[in-house]
Amino acid sequence: MSKSSLARLLVVALALPLAACAAYRAQHQAAAPAASSHEAVPVAVRPSGEFSELAPDLQIGRVKGEVKEVEASLAQQGRYSCCVEPPCTECLLRQGECHCRGVVRQGGPSCGECTGAWIEGKGTVEGVTAQDLLERSREQLEEGKGNGKEKPPEPQPPH
Repeated sequence: MSKSSLARLLVVALALPLAACAAYRAQHQAAAPAASSHEAVPVAVRPSGEFSELAPDLQIGRVKGEVKEVEASLAQQGRYSCCVEPPCTECLLRQGECHCRGVVRQGGPSCGECTGAWIEGKGTVEGVTAQDLLERSREQLEEGKGNGKEKPPEPQPPH
């Protein structure tokens, strides 16, 4: 790898957390519930009863299973379409939905957790590579975009 390529990779890697954070904000800016909405942003609920009595490894297993159920339910509603496999949990836990697949298809970077998974080779959007995603993030930073004020693309209906 040439010094020039290594330097570019280093710049992109250093800028990635900033771009991923901005991309996450941009993706969910319009998706966040309005103040008058009856739906609340997901909050943590203290476990009780049977769950609290489980050993920690069984609690983790149960939570993972429940996350999979929620992802499937939201996907049927067109509110969950992650761009990596296994799917991320960042969007689900912070916003109650995920539209990273649509964001990546339309030329934007994904949320931070998805971006990290892309770098690990777990991206699932055909025709897009981790290098493409990193380059988009770098370009947005250079153009002064990624400030969280862009309107995210409309969610794509489930296929």
